[in-house]
Amino acid sequence: MEILTNVRQNLVNDIRSLQMGKRILSKLAVGSTLGLAVILSTGGALHAQQASIQTVFASYGYGADRKDAKDDVAKLCDGKPSCSFMVKNESFPTKQPIDPSPGNDKGLMVGWKCGDVAHKVQFAEGRNATVDCK
Repeated sequence: MEILTNVRQNLVNDIRSLQMGKRILSKLAVGSTLGLAVILSTGGALHAQQASIQTVFASYGYGADRKDAKDDVAKLCDGKPSCSFMVKNESFPTKQPIDPSPGNDKGLMVGWKCGDVAHKVQFAEGRNATVDCK
């Protein structure tokens, strides 16, 4: 009888130890999950703060017949992560003349920054220009 009582008491102690271990594991799992949630939410907030376009220069025309188009490109793109527009005379109305080189195929040279990263691309007249921070 005494042996059965000892076995029973050992089983009860083992069950209590297992239950205590489950509680500790449960608390660790909850703590880990909360920590992971904080890390993920911080990462999401950092990702949401994507760099935005800051136009440095823009020139539209052909050869020496060019005009400053920085203000026009800045209106279209600055502060955005990406923008697209058609390269044509009407896209750059701020500075005169509207057509800086009549009869010639013109191009747009654009320089912009996304944070500390500088970009410079030329786009042909009649084509879609995409300025972005990707």
